[in-house]
Amino acid sequence: MTAVREGLTVGLHDPVTDPEPADWEALRARAGLRANWAWPVMRAGVLSGADPVLLAVLSDVEGPVGLVAASVVAPRRSAAGASAPGFPRVGYLHVQAPQSSAVPGFWFASPAVQERASLVRAFRRAARRTLGPGVRGALWRQLGEGDDAWLPWPRYTRDTEPLAVLDAPESVDAWLAGLGQKRRASVRRTQRLVAADPDLQVRTGRVGEVVTPAELAHLTRLNFAKHAAGSVELRSGPRSEVWQASVAGRADVCIVAYRDAAGRLLGAATILDDPVWPVWLSWGALPVEDGGRRHLYFDLFRRLVERVVDRGARGMILGKGMSELKSDLGAHLVPQHGAVTA
Repeated sequence: MTAVREGLTVGLHDPVTDPEPADWEALRARAGLRANWAWPVMRAGVLSGADPVLLAVLSDVEGPVGLVAASVVAPRRSAAGASAPGFPRVGYLHVQAPQSSAVPGFWFASPAVQERASLVRAFRRAARRTLGPGVRGALWRQLGEGDDAWLPWPRYTRDTEPLAVLDAPESVDAWLAGLGQKRRASVRRTQRLVAADPDLQVRTGRVGEVVTPAELAHLTRLNFAKHAAGSVELRSGPRSEVWQASVAGRADVCIVAYRDAAGRLLGAATILDDPVWPVWLSWGALPVEDGGRRHLYFDLFRRLVERVVDRGARGMILGKGMSELKSDLGAHLVPQHGAVTA
């Protein structure tokens, strides 16, 4: 714990080597952070990821007022794809949420620009003291409107891929009515095809109940490899069996799984549950040429809408990627950008 100004302290933690901070679950609930921020889940993500993570808890005399999660990225990563023990002596900070590109890697209790700017300065000073002068600069991801106001100077910003967000409709029928005529007809046709397919089973439940960690990791790797063109380490984060095992049995992680009559997993989606804004974390499916189905993505989307309506959530965060298709299915796109700061 480092005191950086009167009444404000910054506690720096390594999720791999440090024990879970006191009252972490209460803080996670207060900040609205989902299962990917649970301490054992973060630890699994770091252990199977390419970079170590520095977690900062900023507190004043009344308690925690801010959180920042930052990967400490070395210029050259290990060929093995997993992070080495400890922090690199040379590199930069990559502020991002654990295993998710859909939500920020920071939380501040106050919306006030000056207070947030003060907390960011405190975080950077504490990180420099701990990591040394060789870790220079920070890359901030998932920044929205107004976030530039509290970032330190100098900074360089650029637009990044937008975030797809589905606002909860009044009903599934209301959602369908808002789609274009061709898309609405396509979704309804898909629903009939799934319902009439005797060789298709759909189950919703937890990891370890409706799908094994190994099965889920395999399909998630297929999806990442498809969209990353092989540029993403396939053993890291939610692509790893270690990470999937860390969320097994958790009530706040939901799986929608599609199987054929022989029990082969054809497709699976992972949802980080939240009563207000659940996050669609990942989707993976067997290619059609390997026995997969063409229409599962659209059936899943309808089920996501149904889930939001049934649970009374405000909507669902659908993540990045395939923006045009998600927009065509009723989502709106929220502009996002990233920034590099000193």
